[in-house]
Amino acid sequence: MRRRIVVIVAAAVVLIAAVWVVLAIRARHAALEYSGTIETREIQIGSKVGGRVVGVSVEEGETARGGTVLVRFECDQLKAQRAEAAAAIAEAQADLERMVRGNRPEEIAQAKAAAEQASAALDAARNGPRKQEIDQAQAEYAAAKADTANAEAFYKRMEQLMATDTISRQQFDDARDRRDAAAQKAESARQQLQLLQAGTRPEDLRAAEQRFHQADAARVLAVKGSRREDVDAARGRFAQAQARAAELDAQLNECELKTPADAVVETVSIRPGDLVPPGRIVLSLLEPSQLWVKIYVPETDLARVRLGQQAQVRVDSFGGRAFTGHVGQIASQAEFLPRNVQTHEDREHQVFGVKVYVDNAQAVLKSGMAATVRLQ
Repeated sequence: MRRRIVVIVAAAVVLIAAVWVVLAIRARHAALEYSGTIETREIQIGSKVGGRVVGVSVEEGETARGGTVLVRFECDQLKAQRAEAAAAIAEAQADLERMVRGNRPEEIAQAKAAAEQASAALDAARNGPRKQEIDQAQAEYAAAKADTANAEAFYKRMEQLMATDTISRQQFDDARDRRDAAAQKAESARQQLQLLQAGTRPEDLRAAEQRFHQADAARVLAVKGSRREDVDAARGRFAQAQARAAELDAQLNECELKTPADAVVETVSIRPGDLVPPGRIVLSLLEPSQLWVKIYVPETDLARVRLGQQAQVRVDSFGGRAFTGHVGQIASQAEFLPRNVQTHEDREHQVFGVKVYVDNAQAVLKSGMAATVRLQ
């Protein structure tokens, strides 16, 4: 009987020891608890164009809603350039539309009329003077010669009378002037007759031909409209003007710095009146909605950690409260690696960085708080 009791007690002890070992193993595998520090995403705000600061609408520690204008720069010069670019766009667009539509009917009609006029002038140059024009010139020359003869005869009589002091000196001078004028008129009529009899000079004919070809080419261009390459060039100028305007719009957007998301202003390094160079960081923001705890998981526990794995996060300020989270990133390379990894104990010192994102809907967690993470 006593032996039986001893056996039962021994069996109970063995069973209890086995249960304890199993529970210890399960506890060891279930307890994935690590320490870390809460971090938050930092947003650094700067301008690609810079300039003189005319307004800062936030102070350090304030919460800024997404889209809030934080800083304004002076941009009068850019606005003037943008207005000039708008005018260039309008001009390029009008030029392109004119080339695409072609010439107006009135312009085509005008070019045709000019070509017809040049053609008529060429025909006249080729045909030379008409017979009627030559006959008229001959009649005018004959009449001028007759007038010249009469004026000469009258002058001779006046000359004789002058010799006997019968007439005055003024009368004699008038007769002489009349004779000279008649002679000049007769000579002009003779030269005009010779021009008409000679016909059109070769150089005048060539000039008329050139004027006709020029007018006819202008007519053809007016009817056909703009060439394809000219239209393409106009399109290129229009696109270039639009691109310039878009570039200036982008620069004007840089004159107002806005927060991309709800964030807390951490630092403000400028004040109105400061002259800021392009690319300088002028504000830094913290995004409370993007919080995580960076923990380091030993290589021996890494197989039990996966992306999306749920976690509980506790901080000292809220000791009795657990915040939910999940594993959002697992490093692909180990950290704190010893020189030689040979034993199981060495592998425990080979750790991998893991980011556990924390739900901070009530914005009570702050960057820099010490936290304990328990992976489920």
